[in-house]
Amino acid sequence: MKRAIALGFLAVLLVLGIGSVNVSQDEGSPDWFEAVDVSQDEISPDRFETFADWCLNQASLTPEAQHTVETLLEEAGTQDCNQAEGRLTHLAELELNGNQIVDVSPLASLTNLSQLWLAHNQIVDVTPLTYLTNLPELTLWDNQIEDVSPLATLTNLTWLNLGANRIADVSSLATLTNLTALNLGANEIVDVSSLATLTNLTYLSLPNNGIVDVSPLANLIQLTQLELGTNRIADVSSLATLTNLTMLGLEGNPLENRTCPVQPETICWF
Repeated sequence: MKRAIALGFLAVLLVLGIGSVNVSQDEGSPDWFEAVDVSQDEISPDRFETFADWCLNQASLTPEAQHTVETLLEEAGTQDCNQAEGRLTHLAELELNGNQIVDVSPLASLTNLSQLWLAHNQIVDVTPLTYLTNLPELTLWDNQIEDVSPLATLTNLTWLNLGANRIADVSSLATLTNLTALNLGANEIVDVSSLATLTNLTYLSLPNNGIVDVSPLANLIQLTQLELGTNRIADVSSLATLTNLTMLGLEGNPLENRTCPVQPETICWF
């Protein structure tokens, strides 16, 4: 009789889809039902759409993602995931400088941000930031970034700081034609030809790279400040078109002629 009841209960569980059930072969055992195992599928971070999703599933995250979630909870001033979601998603400015952040994936849902500071961290992959398509100002100074191609979709950017990284190829930045300020100092850049499309720039910083040819920059006639110190530049005569310049930094270059290409000559730093 007990076995019949057990098998009947097992059938009900299977119909309801509750999970696998092991029934003891010992009909006299009163503990047969303790072997019921309810299985659950792990939720992949790829399916997370909100910060609350990241927060509520911290146990399944990598240590790097967990650290970012914890940093954001601290910024929100609460450990309650839903409260933090409400506070963070309404932020216009978020400053996370110097927090040892590696994984920026939990930031992807903060689409109302207008200013995001992530300087002095350990970020390599900026792909998750592609969701922040409304973002005008982004600072990624002093990280470990090599590939900036994911940022090509952030066409609303007007201010971008990528200084002190490991960037060599800046061709993908050619799409960011709304930029007015761009910092690419202290990287590994040689070719700046792709920057010729950024005709709205008023500020461009490129010191401490490996640049030789600056003629592509002659098209950026809105520039008021141009920093080119410590490169491998020998000839700056092509920059004579930049008549709006108020500052031109040329120190630390093997210049053949130390004559300022624009007037007044006092704007040049040699």
